[in-house]
Amino acid sequence: MVQPLMASNPYSSPFILAAYGISNKFKAVDVLHRWIWKFEKSRESSVRIVAFATDCDPRYLLAMRLATSFFAKYNNYSMHDHPNALEIDLPKDWRTWFFMSTRQVFFCFQDPMHLCTKIRNRILSNTASMLIGKETVSIEVLMELVQNTSKLAHGLVKTDIDPKDRQNVSSCLKLASDDVSLALEDINNSLATRIYLFLLRCIILAYVEHNTSIVDRIYNSWLAVFICRIWQTWLLIADKKDMIGNYSEYKKDNLFITVPTHFSIELNAHTLLAICLLVRQHELPDSSLLISNYHSQSCESTFRLTRSMSGAFSSV
Repeated sequence: MVQPLMASNPYSSPFILAAYGISNKFKAVDVLHRWIWKFEKSRESSVRIVAFATDCDPRYLLAMRLATSFFAKYNNYSMHDHPNALEIDLPKDWRTWFFMSTRQVFFCFQDPMHLCTKIRNRILSNTASMLIGKETVSIEVLMELVQNTSKLAHGLVKTDIDPKDRQNVSSCLKLASDDVSLALEDINNSLATRIYLFLLRCIILAYVEHNTSIVDRIYNSWLAVFICRIWQTWLLIADKKDMIGNYSEYKKDNLFITVPTHFSIELNAHTLLAICLLVRQHELPDSSLLISNYHSQSCESTFRLTRSMSGAFSSV
C-alpha cells in the first residue's frame, strides 16, 4: 500500500501499489532488500519514499533498525553511502540524546496502532508486573475504578480493560483519556498506573491524533522517550532489596515494557524529529509532516478484506 503525502489533501486515500504472496520464511535482510528495491524503483519515476511503516514483527523491527542504523549495522550494504541519502543538520548538543544516524535514505515507523495495543497488552501480561517506584502498574486498579466509580466519570467498561481482542485500539484510546486519569486520582496506589497510561496518551497524541500540531507531536513523542529512559535507568540502578513485596525476585526485564516496544517508541520519536529537521532544511516537502498518515492500517485492512474473499471457511 502507498499513502500519498499531499499538503493540499492531507486525508488522501492510500492505494495498492502491488500484491504478492510469500511464505513466512524470510529474514530481516530480505525485508530491507525489498524496501531498497522499492525506493530505487520509485526514484526512477521521480517519486521519493519518505518512510516505510509496519507492525512490530521482530523481523520488520530489525529491518527498520538496519535501514536507519539505529543500534544495528548491516555490513553487506552501506546505507550512508547511498546517492539519495539525506543529511540531517543536527545541532551538536543534541547528540547526547539523539542516537539515529544523520544520513538517511528513508525512514521507518512502527505502526502507532500496534504500538498502542502493545503498551496496553503489557498490563495484561501474566509473566510481567511493571514496577514504577513503590507502586505497580496494575489492572486491578483499573478494575477497582470501574467497579466503584460511575461510568459517567471515566467512560470505561470491563471489556475496555481486559478485551478479548488484544488488537482492539478503541479501548486503548479510552484508557488513555483525560477522564480516566482524573478519575484514577481518587483510587489508592494508582500513581504508577496513571504514569503508564500517560505514556500511552503521549503515543496517541504524537502519532494517532489527526489534529495534533507538529510541535505537540515532537513534544509528546520525546516525552514518551524520556519517561521510558528514566524508568529503565531507575530499574537498572535500583537495589533489588529496596523493591516492594516480592519484586526483588523478578528479572528486571519483566518490570519494564518489552524490548520491541521500547525500540519502537525510540525509533518513532527519532524518525519524527529527523523528518521535521529535513523539512526545515527544505530537503523534504511540508507534506512530509502529515505524521498521522505514517501507519500500516490501510494495508492491514486490505489484507483482512482479501482474506474474507476466500470463502465460507475464512478465518476472518
